[in-house]
Formats: sequence, structure tokens, C-alpha cells
Amino acid sequence: MKKLLLSLLLASPTLLFAQGSQVNTQSQKAVGMAGAGSALFIDEASIFYSPGALAKMEGNGIAIGASAVMYRSAFREYNSTEIHNTKFKITPPFSVFATFGPKNSWWKAGIGVYTPFGGSVDWGTDWPGKYELNHLQMRAIYIQPTLSFKITENFGIGGGFVYNVGLVDLSRSIPVTMADGSSGQANLSGTGTGMGYNLGVHYHLEDNVSLSLSYRSKVVTKLKDGDADFSVPPSLAASFPNTTFNAELPLPASFNFGISFPASSKVDIAADATFIGYDIYKSLDFDYADNTPVLQDTRQEKKYDNAFSGKVGVNYKTCDNLTLRAGIGYVYTPVRGPYVSPETPDNNRVMASAGFTYLLSDKWDLTAAYVLQQVQARTVTNKASGLSGTYKTNIHAPGISLTYKW
Repeated sequence: MKKLLLSLLLASPTLLFAQGSQVNTQSQKAVGMAGAGSALFIDEASIFYSPGALAKMEGNGIAIGASAVMYRSAFREYNSTEIHNTKFKITPPFSVFATFGPKNSWWKAGIGVYTPFGGSVDWGTDWPGKYELNHLQMRAIYIQPTLSFKITENFGIGGGFVYNVGLVDLSRSIPVTMADGSSGQANLSGTGTGMGYNLGVHYHLEDNVSLSLSYRSKVVTKLKDGDADFSVPPSLAASFPNTTFNAELPLPASFNFGISFPASSKVDIAADATFIGYDIYKSLDFDYADNTPVLQDTRQEKKYDNAFSGKVGVNYKTCDNLTLRAGIGYVYTPVRGPYVSPETPDNNRVMASAGFTYLLSDKWDLTAAYVLQQVQARTVTNKASGLSGTYKTNIHAPGISLTYKW
């Protein structure tokens, strides 16, 4: 029974936040270039990508956007020919950015509300890993007030305070049989909060070459009094009481370098390189309010590695009203093989994207983008549960945003 409980606890929301759930859809312009463009674009989304660029905006604006992230994964157990697929799910990460301040001034203020981490996956209750996971939904919502200052005409610096609200809801089967023949089930859900910051500088060189450096701090979200509900036969109810738990969700820091330069009067090329500090995820700890001989507090090592991503994109202004974009990128996984699990069966991934912006008027513009991420197939055996097999995952993310400027 203790081994069963330990397996149950591996469905921790900490794992969900740390393993391949970073969402880079805050700007649909950047999405159209596979995530590049922190040095190229000077707009409301600079609150997230490069706070130092914000003060270089001529006027003010508000941008509202959302993506439809569709995560599709397949699993084939070792020595089996049967393939199990996740159910169709859409995760809608959103962003709202607004800027304030005098026109053509040396300072600018802004606020952003966005979702840099999130995910949704549903494997159902009839697959080999049902004792690891049935379904999950999770989201981290960042609220970031920001100030930016133009030190010279070419150099800007800015930063913002980050307040995070993290939400997690997941379930998994328990290897005990209910009266109707189905397996028991555990449901874990909770909300936590954390704090951090975002700093950035932006510099224009000669010949319209731009550089951007930004640092987004780690945010350790403390989840208190989450709900742990167990559906088990009455004879086991005393061993699995409905209770609460505390946990910490470590969201990693990242350091980003961006560069952009013109290839012609209508074409700009941009590249971004990002270092992500996933090594803060060293262990998984659960503290239950009510303990029984089988429901004990646990700690399990994870030892994630730091990760790196690189993106390159092209921005082509076809005419005064229409701009087209395309990009490619590569992302290294932070997850070591023994710790891969069905929450987000991560591996190195390649991505390709396309997008456009159309100026509806002097004040309104519409941007749309689509990115495909192909996660390389990975055959692994989970160190804790022993689940062994091959995962293959694709992620589709169309998105749209609308901007009003004044």
C-alpha cells in the first residue's frame, strides 16, 4: 500500500509546472516567428519580452490575445503494439498588455496579465499509465506592473514585479476495485501564489540593428490547503481520508538574448536564445494535513537539468497594411529519461511557425499566428512507477490578438 501511495503522489502539480509546460504565446507577432522578436518588436508585449523596449513606444496601446494550444500525445507500452492517444483538449493561454504615459516621453508604464505556464491533457481511465495519470489541467497566471525608462535615444531599461496565481486540477486511478468494477480514483486540486520579477534592457545600434537582454526570475508558488479527495471502497476510506496538502511549485527563471537586423528595406531577421533554469526542480515534496499508516508525507528526487532554446524568424512588410512572418526553433528538454511521465512526456522539440499582422486602421491592428511543435519520440522507463514505453507528441497552437493604439 505504501508503494501505491508513493506512485499516487507522483501526480504532483510541481511536476506539471516544471516539465515542458512553458508557454511562449504572449505575443502573436513573436509566435509567428517561432518565439523570436524580443529585439525587433517594440510594442505592448515588450512588458513580457523586453521591458527596456517599452519606453521607446511613441504612444500607448492595449493588446488582447489568446491561443488555442492543442496537445496530442500517443503512448505505446514496451512489447506491445497497441497505441493509446490522449483525448482532444484545448488550453487557452491568454495575454492582456496595456501601456500608459506621455507620448514620445522618456518613461512608460504598463501592466501585463499573461499565462507563461500551462497545459491540459486527458489520457482517460483505460490505458497502461492510468495509475500515473487520468487527466490534468493547470495554469500559471502572471500579473506584472512594469516601469520602463529611456536613458538615451538608443538605450532603454525597465522592469516589473510579478505576482503569480497557479491553479492545478488532476486525477489518477488507484489500483483498488470499486463496487461497479471500476478503479478507485484520486483527485488533487489547489491554488497557490508566488512572486518574482522581470528585468530587461534594449539597445539600438547603427543601421537599425537592435539588441535585447532580459531576465525573468524564478517564481516559487506556494500551494496551501490544496484538496486531496479519494474515491475508494468503504473498507479503505480510513486509510485514504479526504484531506488537504501543502506543496511548492517551482517555476524556473530564464535569461533571454535577442538580436534583430534588416536584410532589406522590407525584411527583418530576428533571433532569440533563451537559457531556462529548470535545475531548481530538485525534488517533489508533499505535506498532508492528515496522515495515516499509508498516507505519509513524501519527498522524491527529480534533479532536472537546465535547458536552452533557440529561435530564428523573418518579418516581411509586404505593404503599408500587411506584414508576413515565419520562423523555426529548437528546444532542449530539461527532463532526464528516468523522470519522464505522462503529465507532459517531454523531449527535445523542433518548431515551425507562420503569421501576419494587418492594419485595420490607424488605431487598430489584427495579428494571427500558428506554431507547430514536434516533440521527438522518446522511449523511457519511469524510475518511480516502472511504466515503460514510447511517447510521441505534437503540439498545435493557432492564436490571434487585437491591438488598439492611441
